[in-house]
Amino acid sequence: MEICWMSVVYSLAAIALSAIWIWKGKGPASKEHLPHYRGWLVFGNLFQVRRERPELTFSEWTKDLGPVFSVKLLHNQFIVLSSFEAIYEALVTKGNSFSGRPTKNVFRAKVISDHFSNIMRLQANQTRKKLRKICHKKIKIYDTGMKRIEAISMNMLQVLLKEFRGTNQTSFDPKNVIYNTVMNTMMTLLLGKTFTKDEELFDKVMEFEQGAIRALSNSGRDLIIKRLIIKRLVELRSQIWEMMTEEASRGDQLLKEGEEDVRLMSALRDALAEDGSGLTEKHLCSVITTDIVLAGTSTTSNSLYLFLNIISRHQEVQMKLQEEVDRIVGSGRTVSLTDREDMPYTQATLLELLRYSSLVPLTVPHESIENTVIQGKTVRAGSTVLMNLYHMHHDEDFWENPFEFQPERFLGDDGGLVSASHPNRRHLMPFGAGPRVCLGEVLAKSRLFLVIASLMQKFDIRPGEVSAPCDPRLLEHGLVLSSAPFQIIAKERLSN
Repeated sequence: MEICWMSVVYSLAAIALSAIWIWKGKGPASKEHLPHYRGWLVFGNLFQVRRERPELTFSEWTKDLGPVFSVKLLHNQFIVLSSFEAIYEALVTKGNSFSGRPTKNVFRAKVISDHFSNIMRLQANQTRKKLRKICHKKIKIYDTGMKRIEAISMNMLQVLLKEFRGTNQTSFDPKNVIYNTVMNTMMTLLLGKTFTKDEELFDKVMEFEQGAIRALSNSGRDLIIKRLIIKRLVELRSQIWEMMTEEASRGDQLLKEGEEDVRLMSALRDALAEDGSGLTEKHLCSVITTDIVLAGTSTTSNSLYLFLNIISRHQEVQMKLQEEVDRIVGSGRTVSLTDREDMPYTQATLLELLRYSSLVPLTVPHESIENTVIQGKTVRAGSTVLMNLYHMHHDEDFWENPFEFQPERFLGDDGGLVSASHPNRRHLMPFGAGPRVCLGEVLAKSRLFLVIASLMQKFDIRPGEVSAPCDPRLLEHGLVLSSAPFQIIAKERLSN
């Protein structure tokens, strides 16, 4: 009996000590020791952080710990930056100091990117610089009024509009229609042509993108299934590369004599053939599957999907978008990228969508490559740093009513779009900033503009039979934030 009582005493003592350890325990806030909450021994803050939405936990902690603090999850130590000042200092002012990528304890990313061979995961070296330059040159073309690009874009938009009309004003989930349109944008960038969802290459690319999203999600569930998915992704990556190489070798079927070859596959293969390029097929394959297909499709398609959920609930915003497109474009022609400058409200709506949704809330983790100081706090070389863009985009100390959808935030008193130097524009970084700014920013913004303006030109979007919250605090978390399934009714406008 005595032994039993002693066991109880020891157990209670252990529980009491652990409680004392974690109870509002903050570490010292000196330059050398970042503010932090004490967690459990061994586990650290693992049980204090919301696994599926860690940015929400970090946003709450910012109120107490400040804009720069540390978090420990098991054996992983992270530094979280939350304020505009801290994030801007790290990404822009001291961008080179934070241009590294962590390579430890990231098994899934390592395998899917073929040992960090893509632009997103490569360290800041000459290989990454060369790959980024090639891709950026081709992507930038898609932000111009080049006739061939416009023709391809219009073809994809007509398919999208036809799908919406085909619903005959009945309730439907637009997710697959939006997804197929965005995926074909990526396929056009790579190969200069569009594909149907029944074609083998399109099917494999889609399988890779959706499998990678599941494998890279934050959820700790289904670890065995995720391992099987990753094994399949490795197989798909090789198959996609072989099929794309064969497709590219047939020549650009839409290329007319004297026109520039705008296919990214052509540019990458030409660079590979150069003597001393330092590039391998592994680099090219990883860039295509992860930088272009995965990153490009998941973010843009989820942005457009959420837009439809939001706009079905905000009729006043929809009416202003329709008034603008009617006045500038009318109903007799299709929307063009050259219309953007004359459509400030549509551009403001796009910016507000990016702020409101913050689909990549913590960005891809950065790594400090040297000792430095952020907002007076020391950050050691080799630290893994998370940029809490979600908090910056919803900071109640800066944004008025941050959880309300208000495009007017980005309009001046004259109704025009505020300049890039305006505080509201400076506090908006959905694609990151500095040396590691997202490669696809130009392409994403141009596609979002074309789809949003085209849908508003042709349809009234109303709530359907199935609803889902569009509040950013209630979005689902995977590789990116996303809306739960919902339905809309697309009512064709009488004037169109």
